[in-house]
Amino acid sequence: MRTISPLMYLCAPLFYFFFRNSLFGFSGLRERDWIHFLPALFHLLDLLPFYFESAQVKSVFATTIVSDNSKINFEAGGLVPIQFHYLFRIFLQTGYFVYALYLVKKMRPEIFFFKKGDRRIYDLTIVLINLGWLVLFQFTYAILEVLINFGAIDLTVENYYLRRISLLGLLGLNLFVNFRAGYFSDRKEKKKSQVTKVDIDIIQIPNTKNPDESEDHLRSPKEQPDVISQKEIESIKSEIISKMEEDQLFTETGMTLNRFSSCINVSSKLVSLVINREFGRNFNEFLNQFRISYAITKIEEGYLDDYTLEALGEMSGFNSRTTFFNAFKKEKGCSPTEFWKKFQESPS
Repeated sequence: MRTISPLMYLCAPLFYFFFRNSLFGFSGLRERDWIHFLPALFHLLDLLPFYFESAQVKSVFATTIVSDNSKINFEAGGLVPIQFHYLFRIFLQTGYFVYALYLVKKMRPEIFFFKKGDRRIYDLTIVLINLGWLVLFQFTYAILEVLINFGAIDLTVENYYLRRISLLGLLGLNLFVNFRAGYFSDRKEKKKSQVTKVDIDIIQIPNTKNPDESEDHLRSPKEQPDVISQKEIESIKSEIISKMEEDQLFTETGMTLNRFSSCINVSSKLVSLVINREFGRNFNEFLNQFRISYAITKIEEGYLDDYTLEALGEMSGFNSRTTFFNAFKKEKGCSPTEFWKKFQESPS
């Protein structure tokens, strides 16, 4: 009896938060995200008169609805007719979905190409397809419902089934979320356990250091024993660059050496060794180099005309504004703010 109705207004904004955060590598809510909760709050306030009705009045509504379940669309409402909320929620979710498509086109157009091999892009594409199905059919249902209410057409039965067809998108999304994660998690664990004998044999670094020391304390490339063939180095180097340049793994907040190594199915020690030898940097410095380059590209594309520096840092993979500023200054000799000002002042 309308206890869930206000919460239904949260479906569209929560989808938007999920998609935006996945797209840009954010986590949690932004400063002005409270605005998205206002429709749910207004509907809650709208229903207060009904909530405070007596049990006898509510019982009459319940009896009416049980006798004819189609009346659920009209009975037991608040100050605003409940039918308005049904339709408005559909128009609202359509607006959120269209804006999500706009963000994809502007920031990650590769999602539209169903890029193979990039798990994150693959996941977001599947989500878009299923939600697109849901939104398309529900929006069509809403338009027809308005026309039916005005007596322009008589497709009540057809429209009933149209809305049920829309729920196939929701079914597909639930199947994807609930079953795919376990399947790929198992595959990932199997991959991590498949450390080849070659990897074990290759890493013959004399144990002269404390085993608890981090990768930053590995010996310099010149001091490393020459136990890896150049062919193997080039193969691993090529895979590392591919994951950085094509799949843009550096944009994932919290990316670690172990996590990156599992993505290319190579031991972390070997990845660290190749990065040290070939690029003269440790993993974090190597990662930040790509992040800074990516941030600069976005600045030059006009990203900061619409978004904040903090958003740019998070989109580039940094987990905080301070980390972004420090890494940028270390790499370019100036802060992101100073770089942006110089870019604005430079002739186009």
